[in-house]
Amino acid sequence: MKRNSKRFLALFMAVSMSVTPTTVLHAEESSETDQIQNVEIKQDENIAQEDSETNEKSNSAEDSKEEIGKNEQAEVKDTQDNVPVKEEPVSDNTNQENVQENGNQNITSNVEKNDNTNQENQEKESPEQEVSVPEFKAEKVEAVVVNGKIQVTVSTKDENYDKIYIGKKEDSEKTPEVKGEKNNLSGYDFVFETEVENLGQKLQYVPHLTEKNEWYSEKDMFLDMPAEAQFPELAASVNEVAGANLLSAGEVQSKEVAAGHKTVELIDGASYKVEATSNSGMFNITNCVLSNNNGKMTAVITLSGKSYSHIYVGSEEDANKASANNFEGCIPFVINAKGQYTYTLPVEQLNTPLKIWAFSTKSKKWYDRTITFKSEGMQFQGLKEGTYEYVKDATDQVYTVTTDPGKFSVTEATLSKTAEGMKAKVTLKGTGYDVLYLGSDEDAKKDDGKNWIIPCETKGEGENQQYVFEIPVSALNTSIPIATHGTKSKKWFNHTITFNFNTNTVDAGEDQSNSGDNGNNGNNGGSNNNGNNGNNSGSGNNGGNTNNSGSNNNSGQNGSDNKYDSNTNGSTGRVNTSTKLADGVYSPDGFLWSGGTGKVSITCSQIRISGGQAYATIAFSSSHYQYVKANGSTYYPTSQGSSTTFEIPVELNKNNKIIGMTTAMSQAHEITYSIFVYLAGAQAAEGSSVIGAGMASESKKLDQEAPSIIGLEYQGEIELNHAQYFKIYEYEQGIKLLEIDLASGTPRENQEDESGEVQQSTEMTQSGRVETKTTDQSKKEEEQTEDGASEASQNQSEQEDKSELYLNNIVKYLIVPEGVEIPVGLDKETIVIQQPTDKTYVASDVILDKLEQLGALNQVKAVASEEKDCTNGIIKNALKDKSVDSIGKYDEPDYKKLIKDECNLTVMDTEILPKEDSETQETLEDQLNTMKEILSKYDTLNIPVFIDRSIDEEDELAQAEWLKVYGAIFGCEDKAEAIYAELTK
Repeated sequence: MKRNSKRFLALFMAVSMSVTPTTVLHAEESSETDQIQNVEIKQDENIAQEDSETNEKSNSAEDSKEEIGKNEQAEVKDTQDNVPVKEEPVSDNTNQENVQENGNQNITSNVEKNDNTNQENQEKESPEQEVSVPEFKAEKVEAVVVNGKIQVTVSTKDENYDKIYIGKKEDSEKTPEVKGEKNNLSGYDFVFETEVENLGQKLQYVPHLTEKNEWYSEKDMFLDMPAEAQFPELAASVNEVAGANLLSAGEVQSKEVAAGHKTVELIDGASYKVEATSNSGMFNITNCVLSNNNGKMTAVITLSGKSYSHIYVGSEEDANKASANNFEGCIPFVINAKGQYTYTLPVEQLNTPLKIWAFSTKSKKWYDRTITFKSEGMQFQGLKEGTYEYVKDATDQVYTVTTDPGKFSVTEATLSKTAEGMKAKVTLKGTGYDVLYLGSDEDAKKDDGKNWIIPCETKGEGENQQYVFEIPVSALNTSIPIATHGTKSKKWFNHTITFNFNTNTVDAGEDQSNSGDNGNNGNNGGSNNNGNNGNNSGSGNNGGNTNNSGSNNNSGQNGSDNKYDSNTNGSTGRVNTSTKLADGVYSPDGFLWSGGTGKVSITCSQIRISGGQAYATIAFSSSHYQYVKANGSTYYPTSQGSSTTFEIPVELNKNNKIIGMTTAMSQAHEITYSIFVYLAGAQAAEGSSVIGAGMASESKKLDQEAPSIIGLEYQGEIELNHAQYFKIYEYEQGIKLLEIDLASGTPRENQEDESGEVQQSTEMTQSGRVETKTTDQSKKEEEQTEDGASEASQNQSEQEDKSELYLNNIVKYLIVPEGVEIPVGLDKETIVIQQPTDKTYVASDVILDKLEQLGALNQVKAVASEEKDCTNGIIKNALKDKSVDSIGKYDEPDYKKLIKDECNLTVMDTEILPKEDSETQETLEDQLNTMKEILSKYDTLNIPVFIDRSIDEEDELAQAEWLKVYGAIFGCEDKAEAIYAELTK
């Protein structure tokens, strides 16, 4: 009995290997086939225990555990008591048809049939059997809303299938393919977009077998789509938005120690100007200087106000204990020379939020904050003031001096750091060189002695005589071009000199590769290197149309004039690179870019004009970029390190399409970007007016003069006579800037932060993905995203929450006519209303009446009211004939319908704004959080929201003047002006 039972079990395990597990992704077949395929067996633990008594079968019993289904445990137990099992597939060499025809065959007879097979052969037989590949199994299927579209992610736990095709197995061409990206489940993630109508439905697909390199064709496969698409997780508070994702990533990474962390080399004893951001506009950091001493980092932050007496790093509970104990262990403020409050904080990691608590002097309570110290764009401030000695061949020195091979050699150096900067007295090996020049030999000849450096003293006598020169030091740990003049030959020679200070490796947070350094990696101590790997070493390297002596000496390596490889089949078109500017090197007045995930940053350090043509030096904060396609040609790096630098032809003050190729993935991958290089001088040279570079996007009051916007020429202002809560400025190509005051006359008008300080207005100059004479805003990147992720996953990570723009006192809308292209990056600081607004969701019947006056109801696609409640007759009829949808109130609309109707604008009234006497007794901050949560969902759908404050105007004429706003939005300005003029007669 027991012997037969064990033999049956061995045969039963072989059967289970051929059975396909049930999955979320399932096959629809005839009911007869389903009866066979749905058999799933999992061995009970007590069976495994019994098998372990027999050593010869222990291995096969162990292997079978994962293959046997839970739903057949009782059946297996019955079999051990010699109870026959009906309609089970028996072995791989017995086809399913035979099983069906002989369904009543007792499996015990099969066991008897194998009695004559000895145990050794039985053990050999199992590995020789052909192992079938399990069906495609999804561990989870998720649908989220990304950029207004439904994005589906299917995750597996194995690598049996490496891609899928959404469609039928009979399709001859299975494109586009959805390639899997490896996940943390030891399988793949398959990410693709679909229509909202597919939610809750079965979507047909075809998986691709990895090893066989062929498409699965045995049966039709269907994916059970989730019934609903989720919105990306929203921050719980308006004070938790910035850095929320990083905080999550940091917590996960900390559990894995620091294996996946990025590192940055910082000069020991040096200080750096660092961008530090907080998660709250009420804790405004205006300056941050980070110091590194023996790998320990500290940061001195300066706040815009004087409302916080102490900062505590730790938990809220410990902070409360500290304040109760005379603030023991807390960090007090220190007043600097300008009378500002500063605080010195310990920093464990860069690019990872530091949790702190700030104590309000006025409210006498702690408020939670996070501060993120960004490695990208770190600017070397200098060493501690003092002198630093170097002697060749000495040991235990804080720095060394190296020169390129040749007779030019430094035996001693004294580097001095003062408030004015750094300089060094260098002692050369002999007297073979009598003049030095910071720059190239050609520039030295042209300089004609103006900036030549002659010996400041002489050491020794006779054959031991040495010249000493005092030279300015513009960079540390970076080669500085220097020309030397031979005493006897009277010729100039090219050399380099490098002051190499000891560095420490510091933690730069989770490896979101290339977040960081723009080529400087923290140790290029020059203040003017702008990410060019330290080549900008000479003085005046950022100034005007000069020859830029001493910097950017690429010696024809840039490939811009005639050194690049022609690629007429490239996917970029020719641009007009001509300019009337004089030849020379210029610093950009502004630089904007977009494209990819936004995690690899692009900077622009200089513009070179040669022969009336413009060439821009741009750098990717990644070492993986191999070429850039621009202007119809292909360009290769001029320098490569932790960043990659290119010089490419550009059309100034216009959008330029470029394509960068990265090799971080298993194969080369091209990513399309758009860059906008702004040079005010070029605009002036063409005879047009220069507005400037920057607009105040967090103003406390409406602008009384037109804000300056990079790349847009101001043309005029729409005259207002009565309205107090909006302004409209006109720019080129019909673009309009609409400003709405959402704070005046509300609880926010004189809003104090919780520390008692009235919020400060701040100036923003096209940040987001912008550089205006400074390094671009930090972009955190994981090496497998921009430099290795699929397009779909890139799009997912690219989703940015711009709902905070609605929380500004003054909300700025950019109204863009159809077909008009705006400079890249402006959509990061303004809410763009793209015309036509022909599928508008209107959440107020009062607003519908205004649109009726303008004849614009034909642009309404959805409303909040139901047919029986709608007060507008035209829309009531449209609801009846289904040409307009009722999708519910603004705070809980039917998001599926919003997506299905392709709504491109939402218009709502002031009900969403915070109120003095909230019915729910919510605090102002709670009301702002609710407002942000609602608007975040619209932002996720890429639907701009316009908030109408006409009801808050003082009189009817002022309210009527809001028709001009709707005229600008819906393209009927003339009619709006005519109606308003009639009303004011």
